[in-house]
Amino acid sequence: VDMDCMAFGMGCCCLQVTFQGKDVDDSRYLYDQLAGMSPIMLALTAATPIFKGRLVDTDARWAVISQSVDDRTAAERQCPSGAGADADAEMAGGGVRPLQKSRYDSISCYLSSETPDMYNDVPCEVD
Repeated sequence: VDMDCMAFGMGCCCLQVTFQGKDVDDSRYLYDQLAGMSPIMLALTAATPIFKGRLVDTDARWAVISQSVDDRTAAERQCPSGAGADADAEMAGGGVRPLQKSRYDSISCYLSSETPDMYNDVPCEVD
């Protein structure tokens, strides 16, 4: 299914909730707690099996939303056709360093100082 603009992802009906912690430590702890709850909430609200009139192999909107705002260059996405074509000295890594995930994607690590290191087992890219 060819969905070639941001409106297909960000136009999906979604609920956004904003939380405020009393300080940075409290906010990081809250972030870590929501990281575990969010996939469960996404599964409970799964109700998007059709895009542009076609049945798709998903029932949640997350992949569509994430892909619609993926602003990585072809080189950052490691596309064979994008080797060196999108170089930009002003971008992180010159616009050619591979980035494993979109900037609008799932989390890679927990932030709270109370979180044991064993839970941060995914390589996390930091600029």
